[in-house]
Amino acid sequence: MNMNSAELVYFSPTGTTKTIVAGIAEGLGARPSLRDMTAQSGCREGHSAGEIVVIGVPVHAGRVPELAAARLRAEVRGEGRPSVLAVVYGNRAFEDALLELRDLALELGFVPVAGAAFIGEHSFSTPQWPVAQGRPDAADLDKARAFGRLVRELLDGVPKPADLRPLEVPGNFPYRQGVQPSSICPETDAQSCILCGECARSCPSGAITLAEDSVLTEAALCLRCCACTRTCPTGARVMRHEKILEFGRMLSTQYATRREPEFFLGNADCAPQSA
Repeated sequence: MNMNSAELVYFSPTGTTKTIVAGIAEGLGARPSLRDMTAQSGCREGHSAGEIVVIGVPVHAGRVPELAAARLRAEVRGEGRPSVLAVVYGNRAFEDALLELRDLALELGFVPVAGAAFIGEHSFSTPQWPVAQGRPDAADLDKARAFGRLVRELLDGVPKPADLRPLEVPGNFPYRQGVQPSSICPETDAQSCILCGECARSCPSGAITLAEDSVLTEAALCLRCCACTRTCPTGARVMRHEKILEFGRMLSTQYATRREPEFFLGNADCAPQSA
């Protein structure tokens, strides 16, 4: 099939998912257009339709983030186009996220032809307790491009995506319980804060607002994606809750072994494909 343009649809609070879908698009060799679903409603970039769509989301507690799924449902339509699916997780496990994303793509009218699970630095990673620090790295991007090339070869071999075997990916249904509302969220160190507003601008859920002399956070809206802690120029935005710190320490010690991306193609059984 002809495939000259690719629409990249992604939810990427800390930028790791955006990096991966861009790498996949390079491998596809199709002209990309960006559709960033991360920003709050009314703030997203424009887009143009592509002949193939690459959809990328991070993994939150083994699931697609609810906010990402809601925005995809509200704003994206497949119209029978082939889709390539990517989930990005913090070196622990992607659990039901890729299956959920495949089911969502079908619901939206896409024809999922390939899926992959990539690794990105965990949101709770710190210099003291790193979890997949610096990922996706150069090797990950090489594999993202290799995955894109595999998908290109797959689609070049068929007249239309529907001719492929239905995409099978790992996961369980009913899906596991995802992130639940909580009072836990990053805090602001008033002495270091310069009230620049970068934290509020980076927050995908609108949980952060800037008052005259302080930063306010509505914990119930917080995704704990830690985009605000990554973008704060002075380090004033920090995660101090002991439960999160302990979880980060556990991840750093128990999930230190490097995991590699896994590929799943629509013409193959549900088994990881090597780069």
